[in-house]
Amino acid sequence: MEISLYVHVPFCRQKCDYCDFFSIPLNRASCVCPDEKYVRSVLNEIRFYVKKYSVSRWKTVYIGGGTPSQLGAKLLFELVSGIKSAVSDKTADEFTVEMNPEDLAEDILDSAQKAGVDRISTGIQALDQKALDSVNRHCPLQTAISSLELLQKKWKKKLSVDFIAGLPGQTYSSFKKQFETVFNFKNIDHISLYSLTLEENTPLYKKIESGKIKWSQQKTDRMWILGRKILKENGFIQYEVSNFARTGAESLHNKVYWHLENYIGCGSGACGSVYGEVSERWTNTCSIKNYENFWLDFNPESEIPESIRQVEKIDLQTQEFEWIMMGFRLLEGVCSEEFKKRFGKSLEERIGVKDGLFFEWSKKHLARSYKKDGKTFYALNERGLMLLNLFLESLL
Repeated sequence: MEISLYVHVPFCRQKCDYCDFFSIPLNRASCVCPDEKYVRSVLNEIRFYVKKYSVSRWKTVYIGGGTPSQLGAKLLFELVSGIKSAVSDKTADEFTVEMNPEDLAEDILDSAQKAGVDRISTGIQALDQKALDSVNRHCPLQTAISSLELLQKKWKKKLSVDFIAGLPGQTYSSFKKQFETVFNFKNIDHISLYSLTLEENTPLYKKIESGKIKWSQQKTDRMWILGRKILKENGFIQYEVSNFARTGAESLHNKVYWHLENYIGCGSGACGSVYGEVSERWTNTCSIKNYENFWLDFNPESEIPESIRQVEKIDLQTQEFEWIMMGFRLLEGVCSEEFKKRFGKSLEERIGVKDGLFFEWSKKHLARSYKKDGKTFYALNERGLMLLNLFLESLL
């Protein structure tokens, strides 16, 4: 069986004020830091799923976080090598590791390349010191630029960078200027451009709610649209709501999620989803201590307790809506024939092609249908993608 793999490395140097992902700020004094125990635990969990699902090859691999580069060169090499050796076919269509700019150094890039990583994703977020300071971002501007210079010199494979539109302190001028710098680095072939989202219980949310920081949703939306325009003018094609790539550089791993394909999730706080006669999704414990204690001494004959992994069954109705929801994130949209094959139903009836929701959106020039390779696709256009949530709410 061929399947994709996501590995979560929950350690980070310091949490940014906007972040609500599961991550643990490093504290070496209290032993909250990446070590060999965590890597061994993850590899034991991976081997369990390889046996459970008879995995012979990884379709795609993505090591995310947190900050996987906090593992350092030696542990990252051990993790990547262990992932590859867990299956008989060592090839993968794509092998991505997230690395923060402040961790980038020649040894970790050499280690990643030697181990078989062929794609790096690095979170720049902004090339604007005022904006970085406003969200307690721990990577100074000059460090971010130096990391891009090092990547241009040393990294010869795929490279993706992340940016956020609408950070407090950003102006339209500073937001636009940062892309002039980015386009000097010709090896960047993928850019994720996100609108700042305020998540409850984050420090940034509380600061904005209390009035300590000024922020505008309208300005954020306009800034994102400006970013999209700049990226398109410079050869980056929007293929998903927040993702832009040069031809052939789309994220293959993310497409696994957007097409609702199988993937195994390993590591503390990781999620995985496998579909079939019995479809299930699991979420691992966010207690690193409990996670390590279980997987370090795991007995293959034992059951995984709920304290380590929460499992939910995914019924067909839920899968159907998730397939539509994720598919419409893509500019290519959803395929009628694939929907029929997977769910045994008419996609046209489900989304209202003749006289329902999709028909109305088409009349408003927010959606389109087209043929490709003999198949029928339905998609939102660039204007429609800006209103994706409204479209999906109407489909519920």
